[in-house]
Amino acid sequence: MKPGKAVCALLAAGMFLLPALTVPGRAAAAQAVSQQEAKLSPRLRKIAGIIKNAAPCHVYFSDLTQKGGLYRGNETMPSASMIKVFILALAYQDIADGTLSRNETFTLTRDNVVGGSGTLQNRAYGTRVPLKELLEKMIIDSDNTATNILIDRLGMENINAYMQAHGYRSSVLRRKMMDLAALQAGRDNLTSVKDVGLLFKRLYNGTCVSPELDAEMLGIYDQQTDNDKIPARLPEGTVVAHKTGEVSDVRHDGGIVYTANGDYVLVIFTSDYYPYDGIAALSRKIYDAYTAE
Repeated sequence: MKPGKAVCALLAAGMFLLPALTVPGRAAAAQAVSQQEAKLSPRLRKIAGIIKNAAPCHVYFSDLTQKGGLYRGNETMPSASMIKVFILALAYQDIADGTLSRNETFTLTRDNVVGGSGTLQNRAYGTRVPLKELLEKMIIDSDNTATNILIDRLGMENINAYMQAHGYRSSVLRRKMMDLAALQAGRDNLTSVKDVGLLFKRLYNGTCVSPELDAEMLGIYDQQTDNDKIPARLPEGTVVAHKTGEVSDVRHDGGIVYTANGDYVLVIFTSDYYPYDGIAALSRKIYDAYTAE
């Protein structure tokens, strides 16, 4: 293993992310990462331990009062509906730039209505749907029809260019929702826990599009209707602004957890039909460690 890969592997096991290290050899790499872990607060060291032992889950965690983050596994994975977070971000960027109008409406047709998640598929062809409703339904209900209409409007190439330009390097949109032919041909949508985590950190800090528009997006995320993963075991009343993704054996969730002790980003990706309650239990362990006095 090359020195750079040794550092990445150790960091992927759950260490604190800092600027890139140049370390000659495995022993030195392990020592450097141990030194970085030693700089963590007791609370974050405990969370790092939880994340290290979270196999087979891919996990990204970031205390929003600090820089950097903790993660276990950052390999690119099928995104399922997590790709929709980047589509929403570009839509709001285009609103800010004036290339997308809040007054636009879109017509449901036989060509753009698809099955799977969402309720727009139940409406009659010819129904006009305002942009605001498409944006909200794409996130809150994970509506696939809303998503495909937005992909057509924004442009798949533009969405991919946006992700690359903003540092979401593991993320790519290669098919519309419910395009089974593309999926069978190997053209799946991809992302990583770190990319999704970075987007939510920017939303929280008001640096994704603008403080006002980022707050508006977070107001959509905290209306999420699919709450059987990260929020499921958290104390009643805990606010979680998040997005889920699920297709075939993939089950993902990620967003911001708000607590009286501070707020944090948590992203959990799984495969092989990992149980919902396993994700919920991991989320609760991290919550308890973060909020412990």
